[in-house]
Amino acid sequence: MMVDLHAHILPGLDDGPTDMTEAVAMCRLAAEDGTTTMVATPHMLGGLYTVTREAVLRGVQRLRKRLGAEGVPLKVEPGADVHLEPDVCELLQRGRLVTVGDRGRYLMLELPQAVIPDRLSELRFSMQVAGLTPIISHPERNFEVQANPDVMRPFVESGTILQLTAASVVGDLGRRAERCAHQLLRARLAHVVASDAHSLRNRPPGLSRARAVVERVLSADEADEMFDRRPERILAGEYLDVPEPVTLRLSRRERWFSWRR
Repeated sequence: MMVDLHAHILPGLDDGPTDMTEAVAMCRLAAEDGTTTMVATPHMLGGLYTVTREAVLRGVQRLRKRLGAEGVPLKVEPGADVHLEPDVCELLQRGRLVTVGDRGRYLMLELPQAVIPDRLSELRFSMQVAGLTPIISHPERNFEVQANPDVMRPFVESGTILQLTAASVVGDLGRRAERCAHQLLRARLAHVVASDAHSLRNRPPGLSRARAVVERVLSADEADEMFDRRPERILAGEYLDVPEPVTLRLSRRERWFSWRR
């Protein structure tokens, strides 16, 4: 049993599946791999796609109906992968964005690829004052985090949740993303793993391979937390208790790669 908190499975909204047939095939693949629940997280904000809250909720209902008709044993819940913009809190207050499971407790935020914006700290604080917890999606793919994974420590220590991409954990997105993901895991700076699936060919759904890696890097119990128990609590809007971060002693090879970045 696994819960996938980040998957682009609603057809026609963003760079996910182009039609309902592909969306159903992605969901079937996820279910066959052991996923029981997926959160549909189309991109919101950022200027590339115009995705509204109404479109997300409507898309989830349509996909649920189709999965039921085709006998695919997978639950689908609403969510969004929200681009980091200055007016996120205002849009939240106006009910324009979709939180994880639409429960108003956790919001998934997408970092730009190159840097960590200065406004992230201010946004994190504003969200927490409003009773929301930010989930930073795929930090291991950010160039600044790759150069120094410890830059995420202050955010984690102040209550931010970090979500790794399964493909990064297994090495499918390159050595830098894999190395950074493993360093975040070992430092206890990562809390959940999700597929960030986009299509059958481009980052397909599936978590079991990444789960096996987390079991090897950390432990079977920690893998249960990252793939089952923590995602379930997040989806239910419950408080999340996470391990205290630890300080890593990087190998010479790891220090050299970080310097090269």
